[in-house]
Amino acid sequence: MDRLSDPQVSPDGKLVAFVVRRTDLEANTGRTDLWLVATDGTGLRRLTSAPEADTNPRWASDGRTIWFLSSRAGSSQVWRLPIDGGEAEQVTKEPLDVSNLVVAPDGKHIAYTMEVFLDARTVQDTKNRLEAQSKKKATGRVYESLFVRHWDTWKDGRRAHLFVRPVAGGAGTPGAEFGDGNPEAVDVMKGMDADTPARPFGGPEEIAFTPDGQGIVFTAKDMGRAEAWSTDF
Repeated sequence: MDRLSDPQVSPDGKLVAFVVRRTDLEANTGRTDLWLVATDGTGLRRLTSAPEADTNPRWASDGRTIWFLSSRAGSSQVWRLPIDGGEAEQVTKEPLDVSNLVVAPDGKHIAYTMEVFLDARTVQDTKNRLEAQSKKKATGRVYESLFVRHWDTWKDGRRAHLFVRPVAGGAGTPGAEFGDGNPEAVDVMKGMDADTPARPFGGPEEIAFTPDGQGIVFTAKDMGRAEAWSTDF
């Protein structure tokens, strides 16, 4: 059975982008793609067909472009796709996987989350530390506080932090990529020993830009050692 999720209405209210997950029985895995349909139910069509996961669609302010997350380049990064035709373009090339994409209403900023060590100076520092840890023969860990595990994932000292970065020319602009010469994404949770969105099942619905695009709101449980037995988000 196909699973539909994350419906996103276009700025003019005429279209809906959404995610469809289908099970590939031969490969024993789920595959997710982006689809588009008019709000009156007509014109249903598939936007992406890459074997890798395409998720988290978000409209650009011009209503002609969809930003989304894809793992088609080997890691989860931000991509953009014109709905009238054309190839998807990779936008971010972060050292770590990107999750929970949000686009500002004015198209001048995007936000997303990455899992980083609290004492890492840069995102690349976290990447370097993970690579060094993977080469160690010892696998033991010492925990000095709860949680030690969320659902099916052991905690490794990283936190899911929210990053914001400007988009040159606005989020609907072709070629609005983040390469050399562009400012790095800013960790707006720097120093917070907390995650956003909520673990283990939270998503981008817990993050939102303000209507003027000048601020961003998010949920977090910043409770220190009381985190494991608190529900105070």
